[in-house]
Amino acid sequence: MTVYSCENGSLVQQEFSTQKAAQESVVMLLRSGQAVWSSGTIDNHTIDAMAEGRGIWFAAPLPTLMQVAGTQVAPKILTAIALKETGRKERFWPWSINWAGKGYYLESRQQAIDAAKQLIKAGYTNFDTSVMQVNWRWHGHRFPNIEAAFDPVTNIRVAEQILVEQFNATGSWRDAIARYHSKTPSRNQPYLADVLQQMSKLQKKSLETPEKKIC
Repeated sequence: MTVYSCENGSLVQQEFSTQKAAQESVVMLLRSGQAVWSSGTIDNHTIDAMAEGRGIWFAAPLPTLMQVAGTQVAPKILTAIALKETGRKERFWPWSINWAGKGYYLESRQQAIDAAKQLIKAGYTNFDTSVMQVNWRWHGHRFPNIEAAFDPVTNIRVAEQILVEQFNATGSWRDAIARYHSKTPSRNQPYLADVLQQMSKLQKKSLETPEKKIC
């Protein structure tokens, strides 16, 4: 695997042998976004770093996570929805829960899972999960368990399923995006407008290609 780190303001790299790859220190580097597998393997530690924009992933375009998920829906659509649902500081945040109309941003995947489990234990199921804010009450059956709802890639793929179903029902991606939030026009039209605005911002950023410094 290749490990990236900053020295004197410059990005340097170092190769780790496979014997050392399982060490806790290497896992920490993956989790912090300072390392990637040279084989191209993308594990949960890498996904979390990518979703949070840690380390080298800070310089990656926002739609990168959607591309890694291998979705058929355009990454820019899914990214714009993610920014609308869990955006803060021009990024989306995967460890988010919306319950009773209030958004909660947790520090890690495990904290978000633990919080969701507490809600379920208390008898609450009407809350939204992770990067795409998929509702647990209405769509929990699409996940094998609550842990999977907070896997960013799985959450994105389930959101894609919902969008495709709405597109098949309406024949329009705009209507599909609106109905992703609600089937009530008074609620979904402002939502659609916000998502389209996010898409416009993403397009502008892709054209500007601003430099992001890692070190």
